[in-house]
Formats: sequence, C-alpha cells, structure tokens
Amino acid sequence: MSTSAPRQWYLFDVNPSTPAALEVAPDEEFRLEVRGAFADVPDIRTVPTPFTPACDGHPLAPIAGPVRIRGARPGDAIVVHLLEITPHGEGKTAILRDFGVLRKEFGEPVALACPVRDGQAWFGGRVPLPLCPNLGTVSTMPTEGYKPSYAGPYGGDFDQKDVRAGARVHLPVMVDGALLFLADPHAAISDGIITGTGVECDATVRARVSLAPGRRLDRPLLEVDDTVQVLGFGPTVEAATEDAARGAVDWFAGETGVDRREAYMLLSIVGELRIGTSPRPVMAARLIVPRAVVEAARRR
Repeated sequence: MSTSAPRQWYLFDVNPSTPAALEVAPDEEFRLEVRGAFADVPDIRTVPTPFTPACDGHPLAPIAGPVRIRGARPGDAIVVHLLEITPHGEGKTAILRDFGVLRKEFGEPVALACPVRDGQAWFGGRVPLPLCPNLGTVSTMPTEGYKPSYAGPYGGDFDQKDVRAGARVHLPVMVDGALLFLADPHAAISDGIITGTGVECDATVRARVSLAPGRRLDRPLLEVDDTVQVLGFGPTVEAATEDAARGAVDWFAGETGVDRREAYMLLSIVGELRIGTSPRPVMAARLIVPRAVVEAARRR
C-alpha cells in the first residue's frame, strides 16, 4: 500500500518552511504526480532566458513535494529508491531563448510536440524514440532554500540520464524531515542535453526512502545497475568534472582502503565521465565506477 500526495501540490520555489505535501515513514512507498517543465507554459516564446533575473518566478519545472521523511535529521543521509517512473501526456521539447550549447546559432525559441504513446516518445509526432524515463531533479532541502534549476550537495536539478527506475539516489539530510522533492521528468533524454531540454512531460513516480542515521555525505551518490556514480558540481564543465573526480577518488579510497594515488590512477582506467545539462551557472558531472572494481579492490 503506498501513500499518494494531493495532486494539487505543485510549487516552484521551496524552502525549509514550505509545508510538506505528505509525510512518510522510512521505507514506506509513496507516489507523486510530477509535472513536466513546460506544463504551465502555453507559449515557449514567452519564456525568458533561463538563469537571468527576467526568468525569476517564471513557471518552469514545477516541484512535487516536499515529502517529509519521519525521523530524518541533519547529519543523516537518505536513499531514494526510484521504483517506477511512468511518463504520460503530450511531451514537448524546445529551444529556449539564448540557452543551450549552440545558443548563439539557435537563439529564437521554438517548441516541438513529442507525444508519449505506444511505449515510445514521438519526436515531432513522426520519429519514434525509445522511452527512457528519468527525473532531472531529486533533492533534499538546502538550509537556505532551493533556487529553482540549481544543483549542489543536496542534489537539485542535476539532469543525469541514469536517474531512472531502479536507481538509488543517496542524498544528505540538511533540515529536519529531509523535505525531499522531485521535479523535471523526461520521457527521454541524453547525457549532455545540448539544447537544455529533453522530452519534457508529466510523470507518475513511485518511490520509497531509506534512512541512514548518522551517515554523512558531502554530495549525491547514484547507484544503478552494477555501478556507483559520484556527482560533482561547479561553475564550469572543468570545475564540475574536477569536483566529481576528487569526490570519486575520496569515496573509492574510503570504501576500499586503497591509497588515494592508486585510486586516482585506477579510476582513470575504469571511470566513465558524464556531463549534465547544457551551460548554466552550476554544472553537474558524474564519474561512473563499476561496482565489480570496488569489490575487487576491497579484497586485495
């Protein structure tokens, strides 16, 4: 039996005083209806350039939640088990005004319908794409409140393709109750996201949250399939990749007892680097580490 939040709970800005949409016990399943990034945008041409003062308060990427996790306290960690992400409705992709990797070449906003039906996302209604539902935003509440579309140690809008059903997202708890929130579902998306958008759509998310009392994290970790993925952040791609690499070296050395120099060399051989969404004030990257290598290093 899972708990569902009221369908009307869609916010754009949240902070530690935002009332919770629901409260759950650790390991209790719940469902959230998460609206797509453009759900409240009837005309893409009205959207100002993201991350500019003109875009402050504009209804992009509404937030579902927050969800209070009973017993969670600052200094703990939570693990978000994403059990099911079901996209639905009229998906949409777009070029936003002066946004994306090639923003100087494609400066004018335009949107394209990508209906989600028959187990596929139909680009422009004509090109079938395999569904790969994911969440761009999974986050606990920062003490200062969440700035929409930003990312950091708390999680936030890090836009990593592998945040999908079956993944476990490890996050630090910064305020009482953790106040977990979700946003920015996609029916399909790539690593890199060169325009800054995937197939944006509504989705139903089924999840549960485990509580790890006293476990300190300084960044999100992602477990999916046979990998552990360490996230990093920074104002540039270079800074984000450096932060992810340093975080992965520290994590690997701490998990296995391997010297940091050896960990650095080993991860250069087996680690796969992925970049999040297109240029923005806070970039996100992740280093993907095969779990088999972690286990082998532990046994050495």
